[in-house]
Amino acid sequence: MQFTVLSVSAAALAFVALAATPAFGDTVKLKNGDTLTGTVVSVLGGKVTLKTDAAGDISIDAAQVESLSTDAPIHVTLPTGASFFGKAAMASGGNVTVAGDGVGEQTVALATAEVNKPTDPERKWTGSVLGSATWTRGNNSTNSVALDMNAVNRGNIDRLTFDGWYRAARQKDASTGVSTTSERRFGLGLKYDYFMADKAYWYAKSSAEKNAISAIDLRFVAGGGLGWQFMEDASTNLSAEAGAAWFSESYSNATPSVDDLAVRAGFHFEHKWSDANSMFNDTEVLKVFSEPRDYLVRTKGGFRQKFTASFFAQEWVEFYWDSTPATGKGRRDTTYYVGIGWTF
Repeated sequence: MQFTVLSVSAAALAFVALAATPAFGDTVKLKNGDTLTGTVVSVLGGKVTLKTDAAGDISIDAAQVESLSTDAPIHVTLPTGASFFGKAAMASGGNVTVAGDGVGEQTVALATAEVNKPTDPERKWTGSVLGSATWTRGNNSTNSVALDMNAVNRGNIDRLTFDGWYRAARQKDASTGVSTTSERRFGLGLKYDYFMADKAYWYAKSSAEKNAISAIDLRFVAGGGLGWQFMEDASTNLSAEAGAAWFSESYSNATPSVDDLAVRAGFHFEHKWSDANSMFNDTEVLKVFSEPRDYLVRTKGGFRQKFTASFFAQEWVEFYWDSTPATGKGRRDTTYYVGIGWTF
């Protein structure tokens, strides 16, 4: 019985001693001899971030750190781009020894290595598909359809944008029974932006369009230049750009074709003033060198209202102004649309 009591007492004392023993976790040793404990969050940009119970996250100049150790594996990225996982153990002189899986022990400098560097988010396409259609029957018989697609793939240093559009409309004279086409055009656009700084970017852009009513058999524009991203956040996207392009235009009637260099300027604006409501405008201006008064202006702007996370309504206006249209055609085209769309 005495043995049992002593055994229970010893076990209780051992439990109390273990419970009273602090769990130090990761350790950061400074060059002045001080030691800090907590959890190593990261080593980035010459700073060691340590999460502590008493003071929360603290930032330490890596030049003041003698070494560190961790209880759990950390992700180490070397200046060469190579990376591996492993537990860190104390070294000296601002270095740390990491026992990595498959690479053995490696001693790396805290001043140049990166620890737990955030990985780039997976790139994905975002955009929308928008459609509208009208049918009228009675004194007039008309059918019209419009379809738009936009897709953007945004990375840390670049952005790829794809646009496609289709427009068609026919009307039938009730008295004569003759049907005529009042609109038929479609086009594609592709644009690549490379950010050389936070705001400045180079761009390359091409587009092709066919407009039967304007007698344009093919309008092709390809070029590049410099852009500036003034704002790009959850509520506002504002950018402007300028450059040079090759402008080619052929016609379905006797109008002479155009093949020449052009100066291009572009403007993009989106603003969301609430979770459900936003506005937008895209404008492009082209000045062809061969003709002193040869300008082309294309602008599209309007409003959007979200119904759900994926579906929305949109009202917009498209305006074209061509200072040198095809023979027998007007300079100006303005079209108003209302449609329903889906975002992805």
